[in-house]
Amino acid sequence: MTRRTVRRALVAATVTTLALGPVAACGRSDDTGGGGGAAEAGAVADEATGEIEIWAAAGNGDALRTLGEQFTEDNPEASIKVTEVPWGEIITMNQTAVASGTGPDIVMTGADQTASVIAMGGLAPVPDGVFAEDDFYPAAVASVTGEDGLYSVPWYVETRFLFYRADLAAELGYDAPTTWAELEELSGALASRPGGEYGMSLPRPIENPAQVIVPFLSQAGGSVTDGDAWTFDTPEFVEALDFYKGFFDRGEAPLSETEATFENGGSPLLISGPWMVDTYQDLIDTGAAPEGFTEESIAYVPLPAGSANNDSYIGGGNLGVFASSDNKDSSWAFLQWLLEDEQQKTLFDVAGSFPSRVESAEYAPIDDSPVMSVLKEQMPNTVETPSYPSWSQIAEQIGIYAERVAHGEITSQDAAEAIQDQADQIGFGW
Repeated sequence: MTRRTVRRALVAATVTTLALGPVAACGRSDDTGGGGGAAEAGAVADEATGEIEIWAAAGNGDALRTLGEQFTEDNPEASIKVTEVPWGEIITMNQTAVASGTGPDIVMTGADQTASVIAMGGLAPVPDGVFAEDDFYPAAVASVTGEDGLYSVPWYVETRFLFYRADLAAELGYDAPTTWAELEELSGALASRPGGEYGMSLPRPIENPAQVIVPFLSQAGGSVTDGDAWTFDTPEFVEALDFYKGFFDRGEAPLSETEATFENGGSPLLISGPWMVDTYQDLIDTGAAPEGFTEESIAYVPLPAGSANNDSYIGGGNLGVFASSDNKDSSWAFLQWLLEDEQQKTLFDVAGSFPSRVESAEYAPIDDSPVMSVLKEQMPNTVETPSYPSWSQIAEQIGIYAERVAHGEITSQDAAEAIQDQADQIGFGW
């Protein structure tokens, strides 16, 4: 298939984009009896036909519209209808749809939401031939894997890396940190410099600390599970909590609300993802940035390594076929097509979304981007969002006890034991 020019503004007659609130019925048949029983997988159609209705997470509708336009050029008997759903309503809308047995043909979920929709019986298993797992980032494949197999396809991925104020670090004679020890040294130097306030900004408690503590755990050589049970009461988890705690103990990370930010230099180190780049660029472009904060102030590098590795936390968007869809075969044909190298690169061109397919990251526009080239460097070293329905509950417990550790109320060992106890009671959620 020859690669077509992406037409951002053109909307084909066969593709519709809507906005959707928390409503449910879309006229699909009730294959699962509405109770989340085992659904038939279907197969990949040789040629797609009929309407393929998609619930896309907010912000992804335009990309699916553009790609859908191209797909229907080669599959003229098919039409695609894209409905955007707020990220925060994905789980509740799927619960309603599963209960009623009526939903779309394709459902988009975040990497941290997919397991919950699998557990409620909302997704059909992936049939043979849709995608080759070895062609995709392992952490992305893990995010679409249920208790007994694959239930979605990884459409795009994202991860976190280190943002640092290169201008301030250079003034102090520091380069980018590559190890925990170097990160601690740079954080201390930035916090103690004349006019300095903090070194490192860490999530607590609004943005759950689990998003950095889980990577710290992997960097220390541990994991949240051994596949049979949760594993938090371990030396590696204690080491991860101690590393997190150290920034607060040394006064290098704020324990309360503060006006110190990355852009004003008050917190010159930050673990985040590509979504923050636009935020800082908007400040610069609109003249709202603090004096002296320019594009040259910001540098991006992979996360510094612990004793085992420099793993980061993977996120992204997954696409699955709804269990009660009456057009599964055509839906799988569309998803198979979306995962081809050409369409993965087109997705990057259209939306800036990083490919889940490893070979598709070998792409000049990615290599030429200061941000995306760092994301590409980080991606082979990522830890998946734990693919269990109860993960949000477990992550909440990590956040609760990490906050107490940060305030010095309990030790990291006490927190590890308490989280383990809570996790044992909660289980995996299957």
